[in-house]
Amino acid sequence: MDILSLKLIRSNGDVKFKAYGLEIDEHFHGEYEEGDKFRIDLVDTEFIKVQLDPTLAESFMYLPDGYLEFAVPFGYERKSCYHPDAFGGDDHRIRVSEPSEAEIYAERNIALNSHDRHLMPKFFPHAHANFVTREDPCFFERNAVDGVIDNSNHGQFPWHSWGGGLREDLEFEVRFGADVSVSRVVLFLRADFPHDTYWKEMDVEFSDGTSVKANLKGVAEGQVVELDEPKITSSIKLTGFKQQRLEDGSLSFAALTQIEVYGNYIKKEIEGMEVRDAANAKDVKYYTTDRLREEFHIANLFTKDNIRMVYSHIDRIIVIGMKPVFAELRLEAGKELAADYFLQRRELGCINIGGKGIITIDGVVYEMNPRDGIYVGMGHKELSFKSVDPENPAKFYMTSCPAHTSYPTVKIDITKARKVPCGSVEDCNKRVINQYIHPEVMKSCQLAMGLTELEVGSNWNTMPCHTHDRRMEVYLYLDMGPNDAVFHMMGEAKETRHIVMHNEEAVISPSWSIHSGVGTKNYSFIWAMCGENQEFTDMDHIETKELR
Repeated sequence: MDILSLKLIRSNGDVKFKAYGLEIDEHFHGEYEEGDKFRIDLVDTEFIKVQLDPTLAESFMYLPDGYLEFAVPFGYERKSCYHPDAFGGDDHRIRVSEPSEAEIYAERNIALNSHDRHLMPKFFPHAHANFVTREDPCFFERNAVDGVIDNSNHGQFPWHSWGGGLREDLEFEVRFGADVSVSRVVLFLRADFPHDTYWKEMDVEFSDGTSVKANLKGVAEGQVVELDEPKITSSIKLTGFKQQRLEDGSLSFAALTQIEVYGNYIKKEIEGMEVRDAANAKDVKYYTTDRLREEFHIANLFTKDNIRMVYSHIDRIIVIGMKPVFAELRLEAGKELAADYFLQRRELGCINIGGKGIITIDGVVYEMNPRDGIYVGMGHKELSFKSVDPENPAKFYMTSCPAHTSYPTVKIDITKARKVPCGSVEDCNKRVINQYIHPEVMKSCQLAMGLTELEVGSNWNTMPCHTHDRRMEVYLYLDMGPNDAVFHMMGEAKETRHIVMHNEEAVISPSWSIHSGVGTKNYSFIWAMCGENQEFTDMDHIETKELR
């Protein structure tokens, strides 16, 4: 699994050039054709450094949808607002890489984006205006964020700018796609005097509706709009334009050559441990979809170099997702456990659903191939996790529950798991249960854990459904495509609810709830249980005709 994928796609859909990897620095030999576009797909990141042509300034881009599409400019657009050598000839150097966290969150000009395109609002930073003079590319909004600052003339490159004609009812906005912290704004007005006039005043507005006044002069130098303190915002909007009018009071030409916004993107911190209270069956009947998901659904389990933990007061189970890419991650106790170390009074099960990884437990190293599992008994103090290959990182899915005694650590690869075939093709639920942590395989205090794989053509897990009052359960759904879903059924038999699950998302199932699901195609799921009893057959079956 590569972090970055780049393709040059012809107008007929043919892929002319492609490259993959953590860092792409390649040459495309050949001429671009009208209709060509670059497609960059990201995995495990939302930020890239990109320079699709050496004449463009290297840009840091935020891509929340995980991809970038950039149409190669042609004709008058390329002539008017790109360097004369841009995208020309038959040898093209293309550079794309993932920036480091220090680069992503550093103080810099976060408005700079030489790869911004007119009316392409999905890629950030993005410049947008309510009016462009004659819809002429040499006045497109992207010209004011491309890093080219030559405001001595007007017209085509390098004097391209954003212009709004002879009017003052203008709005120009830089959108960042997420919250950023802004310390100052620098404006370079086009200064081709006396052809130009200038805006002597405008408002710099933030996404919360507050604003500061910018008082400007008719000069070529950058003019700084200082803020009293850093401002959290998702956009910078210029409004309230007031021109320095001509002697007869009429409007003339004013334009913005460049806007620089100095600040930084704000890192989204993963909460150390999220604590959720137990839910009462009588109350759940009245939950909205959002409330149901808030209580039972667990998303974003595997984010790069982060540990995601959810502590449920239902049998005090902890669900953990961990994806080390470049870092080695350590599992430590927080204040929620009131313990000196994580497994002081707990046991833990883990199944690796990603690439090859390594777990080190009190100095003992365990290699974890895809689908390998491990049980770690109470009392172990130091647990660390890392990936062998950053381009195919491990994904460690773990559950932990209280323990009263210590059992030996046991590694269980999928070939050693006890296999229990279930279901039938006729009932659309043919599957194999791989029991990893289970009395038939090894000893644990109360934790049980395994992986169920549905065969092609089967969609249902556990139907007819059941409950088991003596233990709760957590499901992690996986092996699903980006447009697949599982409808996880829960609730009391006569008050059923459902939660839509997507790939690598988990759901908490209380002991009083049914737990069954049906998918848009076959899938797999990891089940983990804790409570009074580990017997697999300890369940209360419910006739399908009794469900409501």
